[in-house]
Amino acid sequence: MEQWHVGDCLVLDEGAMAVEVPASWGAEVSHQLRSAGPLGPILAIPGPRLRWLFLVRPEPDPEPPHVLPPDVRYWRGPGRVPARESRWVVAPAGALPPVGAVRCAIRTVRRFR
Repeated sequence: MEQWHVGDCLVLDEGAMAVEVPASWGAEVSHQLRSAGPLGPILAIPGPRLRWLFLVRPEPDPEPPHVLPPDVRYWRGPGRVPARESRWVVAPAGALPPVGAVRCAIRTVRRFR
């Protein structure tokens, strides 16, 4: 299991990945994920607009080409995600969902908006 440390930023190690969505979608995306399998850690990041950051497991195969919905951002390690004054919505405790499951949950939520 990964160790996640958050201060002014969340540090993503090589091979780590996160998906950032507007907080207004966050609860619905997490509900869809919970229905499909492991939820994984979620970090709420304040700012001009509150954002939720879903920590995910990258897929071993190359990602198929796709267009990101507006307001969605992928973060890939190694790198740092600005996370000042953030809080855990779901604390790290178990398995990470695959990035494909989060993409699918986002598509489902966007379809009904």
